Parts: sequence; C-alpha cells; structure tokens
Amino acid sequence: MNSQIQIAAHGKIDQSFEARIQTWASQVLAQVDPLRLPPGLCVNIWANIEDLAAFYQQEKEALGVVTGEETDFLATHEAWRGHPRIHICEERVRHVSLGVVQGALHHEIGHALHHGSPEFYTFRFSDTLQEVGGSCGLDLPLLQQCIYFLSIAIKDNDVVKWLAKTGFGFSQLALIKSLISDTEEEHQAWEVASNSPALRKITMAAFLKVLSPVETMIAVGVKDAPALKEQWKTAYQWLPEKECDELCQFAQRTFEHGNKGFQERLEKVALGLITLPNL
Repeated sequence: MNSQIQIAAHGKIDQSFEARIQTWASQVLAQVDPLRLPPGLCVNIWANIEDLAAFYQQEKEALGVVTGEETDFLATHEAWRGHPRIHICEERVRHVSLGVVQGALHHEIGHALHHGSPEFYTFRFSDTLQEVGGSCGLDLPLLQQCIYFLSIAIKDNDVVKWLAKTGFGFSQLALIKSLISDTEEEHQAWEVASNSPALRKITMAAFLKVLSPVETMIAVGVKDAPALKEQWKTAYQWLPEKECDELCQFAQRTFEHGNKGFQERLEKVALGLITLPNL
C-alpha cells in the first residue's frame, strides 16, 4: 500500500474485508504516479451504517454541507475537509457480490483521484443557461436539479473511461450491471415526469448517469460492453422507443470534451439536453 494512502477502520472490521479493501485500492493506485496522488487520500472502512450516518451528520452540521443520504450508496467520496476521503461500510455491502463492491470502490477512488477540487462540486448558471432552461419550464431550482444530475453523469463518465483504459473495465461492468438490475424507481420517476417538459429534462439527466458510462465503455472497446447496452435497453424497456434512441444518441455524441474545463463541458451538455425536442 502506498504510504500516501491511509486505511482507517472505524469499529470492529472483519480482517478479510479490510484486506480486500486494501487490495482493491492498491490495484487502482498502483496505476497512478505517486507524485500525482492527492495528499491525505484516505479510505475509511465503517463497521455499521449507524456509525457512518452519525459521522456524515456531524460533518454536515460542522461544515454546513447540504447533500442527500450517503448511506444509500455502496461507497462514497467527499473532500469536505480539503482532502479526498472515501467511505465504505461493511454492514451496507455485506450481502452484495464481491465484484460489485470492488467496482464501487474502484469507482470512488477514481473520483477521489480526478474530482478532488471544489470546481467539480460548484456550478455556474450563466444568463444563457437560465434563459434556455426557462424556455422549457426549468426555473432556477429545477435547473439546479438538472445540472446536478448532469454533473454526476459527466464525472461518472470520466471515471469509468479512465478505469476502462487502465484495465478495470471489468469492475465497472459489474457495478453498472447491478445498477440496472432494478429500475422500478426510475420507471416511477418517468411516469411522473413524462408529461412535464421540465421534469422530463431532469429525469433524462438522471438516466444519463448509467447510460453515458455504458456508451463510453463501448467506445473504448471494453469486452461485454455491447451486451451491457442491451441489458440497459431491457431494463429501461418501459421508456418509449423514440426517447430511448434519442437518449442513447445524445450519450454517444455529447461527453467527449477535448481540453475543455468541467464548467464549460457541463454547460454544453446542459444546453444540448435542454434544447433537444424529443427529450
């Protein structure tokens, strides 16, 4: 384990679980120049959900952070104290397959390596973006939701692309396959949003979180990624064919960015989604 990486156990952790976390973290970090590792990178292993939830609540109150419920995720990352921290809870993943847990940890380490600065968590709302958003009913609060989901899609896309090119596409395949195993919540969201232009945009932005990495893995040649795309289509078979095809095409052509910065990319993706008539 690289000396710049800390493994912190909170509570009574099964030794074999901790050893797996160390091994999986090392797999990814071994591919990174030690001089490019962010200082203070720490993987926190929590014994139970209650303690992890209490930690998050305490940190949020102390730092004024407003986010969702982090304990719903298999693993998370944040940099609220100025350095990247990854959190994984043994109780939360106890009945999850090892391949999926490995994929989740790889994914969050990728975020810690590539998205550890405030730029990736604060968003600009230009006059143009607000004007275009308003044209389809996205007032500022709704536009903020749409931008939030798109920011996740862009960051997840970048992480999956990097991991795939580094040889860890297999772990992201396992993770994404688990994410599309149950789309009832997404189906319900679509039923509510389908007749509202503004809510449709927000819902489509949320769907891109999974779809854009799938398309990226196909583009970089990950084995079995085309089969995963077919599984995605089956999982989202309740989405009308016209919208499904348009969303897939949008994901295929939108997330390449060249040398553009994150904020510029985010606005470009947002304007592209908002102005597409079929989405």
